[in-house]
Amino acid sequence: MSPKKKNPRKPKAAAPAAGGPAAGAADHPPAPAPGGRTVSRTPVVLDDRRRWPVVVWIALTLVWALGSPLFFLLYLAEGFALLGQEEASASSLRVTGSYLLALLVCALVVPLAGTVAAAVLRRRIAAILFGVVLAGSGALLFTIAPPGEIAAALRGSFFG
Repeated sequence: MSPKKKNPRKPKAAAPAAGGPAAGAADHPPAPAPGGRTVSRTPVVLDDRRRWPVVVWIALTLVWALGSPLFFLLYLAEGFALLGQEEASASSLRVTGSYLLALLVCALVVPLAGTVAAAVLRRRIAAILFGVVLAGSGALLFTIAPPGEIAAALRGSFFG
């Protein structure tokens, strides 16, 4: 055996003498502590971390990651269907506006909520990550159409 694997500090086990006090010690439970009380071996919880913020952030991430592309595709499909019609009906305009609103909620409001929740709970890494997601989502969304055009599209679909 190599010298690294040898443990020189390990005490050598001595063979107990026949009939000695160590022979029957394993058969009996330990004696009660002074004062008649037994020693309690219940573990003490030292770190009580709550797990619900992680569940909330996972849910927000899933809503953002699945909802944004889904509502973007639905918005595009409805928009292309409107291009094929000669005159757009009010119901199809409302549906298109609903898809656009859901896209805005999933792409901007959900990461903003995650950023605020992480900042309030003082989780710096989560706040930074949700902030990066918010900035990336906003940049992608506003390169497609500026905020003024998006607001005009929402106004036109719901009010006019």
